[in-house]
Amino acid sequence: MNIKNKIKIFLNKLWKNRNNKQRSFIAVVLVPTLIATFYYSLIAADLYVVESRFSVKGNEMQQFDMLSGIAGIPSQGGSATDSYILQEYINSHQVVSAVSQSIDLSSVFNHEAADWVSSLGYDKTREDVVNYWRKRVTVSFDPTTTIITLKVRAFTPEEAERLSQEIIKQSEILINALSERAREDDLSFAEAEVARAELRVTAARLSMNTFRNQVQDLDPTQTATAKMTIIAELESQLTAAQAELKVMQGYMNESAPAVTNLKRKITALIAQIDKERDGIAGKSSEGSALSGVFADYEPLLVEREFAEKAYTSSLASLEAARVEAARKHRYLATFVAPSSPDEALEPNRIKSIATVFLGALIAWAIGLLGLGVVRDHVGWV
Repeated sequence: MNIKNKIKIFLNKLWKNRNNKQRSFIAVVLVPTLIATFYYSLIAADLYVVESRFSVKGNEMQQFDMLSGIAGIPSQGGSATDSYILQEYINSHQVVSAVSQSIDLSSVFNHEAADWVSSLGYDKTREDVVNYWRKRVTVSFDPTTTIITLKVRAFTPEEAERLSQEIIKQSEILINALSERAREDDLSFAEAEVARAELRVTAARLSMNTFRNQVQDLDPTQTATAKMTIIAELESQLTAAQAELKVMQGYMNESAPAVTNLKRKITALIAQIDKERDGIAGKSSEGSALSGVFADYEPLLVEREFAEKAYTSSLASLEAARVEAARKHRYLATFVAPSSPDEALEPNRIKSIATVFLGALIAWAIGLLGLGVVRDHVGWV
């Protein structure tokens, strides 16, 4: 007889033998159910649940997102972000370490009222403690209402309440630290921009003073305006003298003293005008050309004006950052404070026993069904 026939015979016997089905039902369903009934009825320790609710509040304005509004998703600001951070913090080992500074978690979770299954145990690693913590402390955040719900379980109502209060205290410390850090970052950036703009203004003004000392001119713009005014006045005098000369030449000789003096005046005016223009154009050998002075002065003037405007703008930004930092203050608002429970809510003994029974029954039925499928398959092959 080959192996396939032996397997086939064994499966047929196992399928047809009612005693085997009964034994498997007892082993898979009844025994776990009886163990669960024994444990939850006689051994399982009571767990007292303390529920508290709070929310992260702030004064910042929420920015409206059109796409989120169309999708029906509520807009979330910095408070919502801090709420998610707080949720992760309560589930982390950091809050376990912080709470351990004031509460002996080993004595709380290894209370004399605890049974050997539900207690923490001794000589546990940090990962074991954190995993156990997440079973006893649960936190959830509702982004629609921005409410954080905290549930703390312990073996006595007093310890559950004390543990819940300490978690809320550490949460307040975290929120205050996050709020202060955000405000310090905003202010430090604005103050750094003001300092940078101030250095730029100081450098621009020093460059301007150095240039003025070099060219011996307080304001080349005013100097150029004065020179142009002088040239315009000289040209006006020249025009008047030339007109007067034409009038005199109509009734006087060229050798007349008045005509000669007027011609000398006209020559002097022309020479003075040329000298002034040469001083502007840079053709004069005396002093610096005004056009060259302007070529060096205008970039300095533009840099100074831009630096002063940037400095003024940075001061306004700093003041706005201070107002925004004061407005961004966030805090933890607890509207359902922890209170000592009157009775234990966990474990739900009937529900737990029923869950074990239904789970075992489903597992037994699936196994029995799978055994029938295998038998039919072997028989078909």
